Amino acid sequence: MAPLQTILCTLALVTSATAFTTSGPIHQPQQRTGRLSPLCSDKQGGGSAIATPKTKQVTTTVQKQKQKSEQKKKFKPSDPELRKQEDFEDAPMFRLYLIGDESYDQEHVVTRVYEIVEDCSEDDAATLFKSAYQTGEAFMGKYPREIAELYAEQLTRSDPIIYADVRDDKSSN
Repeated sequence: MAPLQTILCTLALVTSATAFTTSGPIHQPQQRTGRLSPLCSDKQGGGSAIATPKTKQVTTTVQKQKQKSEQKKKFKPSDPELRKQEDFEDAPMFRLYLIGDESYDQEHVVTRVYEIVEDCSEDDAATLFKSAYQTGEAFMGKYPREIAELYAEQLTRSDPIIYADVRDDKSSN
């Protein structure tokens, strides 16, 4: 079996080696011996001449004289521009209450109220805590609905929880 493999390998090598050898002369491209076309000749400076048009074109320029423009009436800065007054409605206000609970830690409640409610100082937060502890609830302020709900939700998410309530301002009057 080994001599058969040797013969086959030798045959394969000989066939592949003949693929890389040249059997005849290599063909080279033919060189041009003829003249180039008249468009590319050296005597004429390259290319044909530009054709002249059969009709003549005349270009005239017209200058406009400057005319004095009428000036519009100018308003003095002191004259206000009359505009229609737009009626804007104020956003409905809601009351925010801190609900008192005996399980509150004063330091925690004062710190969280001070951090969450923007217009509340630490002293105001301490006063709110004392009022909520004594009466059961403390009025924190009037805010637009979204802001009041935001404050109440942030206080409720505190750990430990701080109870807050949002009420419509119209029902409290």
